[in-house]
Amino acid sequence: YNSILFRQGDIMFKKRKFLIILLAVISFLILCVIGFAGNYLVDYAITVDENGNLGSMSEPYTGIQDTLAQKEYDEWITNQDLGEWEITNKEGLNLWAQYYPALEDTNVTILAVHGYTVDHRDIVPAIKPFVEQGYSVLAIDQRGRGQSEGNYLGMGWLEKDDVIEWINAIIEQYPNNKIILYGESMGAATVMLAASQQLPENVIGVIEDCGYTSAYEMFEDQLKERFGLPAFPFLPAAQIVGQLRACYDFGKASPINALKNATLPILFIHGGDDTYVPTWMGEKLYASYQNQKELLIIPGAEHGASADVDPDLYYKTIFDFIESIN
Repeated sequence: YNSILFRQGDIMFKKRKFLIILLAVISFLILCVIGFAGNYLVDYAITVDENGNLGSMSEPYTGIQDTLAQKEYDEWITNQDLGEWEITNKEGLNLWAQYYPALEDTNVTILAVHGYTVDHRDIVPAIKPFVEQGYSVLAIDQRGRGQSEGNYLGMGWLEKDDVIEWINAIIEQYPNNKIILYGESMGAATVMLAASQQLPENVIGVIEDCGYTSAYEMFEDQLKERFGLPAFPFLPAAQIVGQLRACYDFGKASPINALKNATLPILFIHGGDDTYVPTWMGEKLYASYQNQKELLIIPGAEHGASADVDPDLYYKTIFDFIESIN
């Protein structure tokens, strides 16, 4: 009888041992799959390869835009006296920018910050009216884009510190100039995040065009749109991988949280038909901000296209805003 009980106990022990090993193997495989997915998302969304491309880019960025603003800019730029600025940030990255001196100087400099996957060439067609209005413009290449160094995009979190260094560079060159931060898409997120920091008094306002509420919400939306996947567990996995590889958490790139610490006047602009950074994000950012603010929604405009769809309203609103805070 005892031997029978011993054999039964031995069988039960082996079954439990097998189940424990099976669960451990399954858990390990699940973690491997999730880790692989997180690593893939980091490569896809924020890692810049040796050719300056990201996994999310369907083709290399050329800077060519088939718009009226681009054509007018191409004709206009041939007669402009441009400058090139370079700085080295605190991480040792060499950063580059194009400087457009004002035709009639008003002692106001626009610090123009481009969006995701592009470089300064994407935003410069929009700055021609600024120069003609009498403002000088510094159009930067964000880290990892164009002629600026960097292996990872920070979704605005890392770049906000670069913007502050560019602000200091402007002040060093033009101590009496007032500075307006102007950003589009990820550049808009960048300037909103920068606005939450302690900035020199020279900075008097922010213009954000189609910025997102947070990189996490942006990635969550795109993960569902492009891959049909839920945020959990893939985005948390990507956050962990991003911290290990890029040494930062893209979850911190949250303009809607950063704006709690901002005090500058902000003009919020968004396209009414924006589905890439949904229009509700711009409206939510505006609603959450508790200081001087304005909101402009351009009906019919898709992502980053507000200046093309209704340039008269776009620039009138911007110039009236600058006049009101200058």
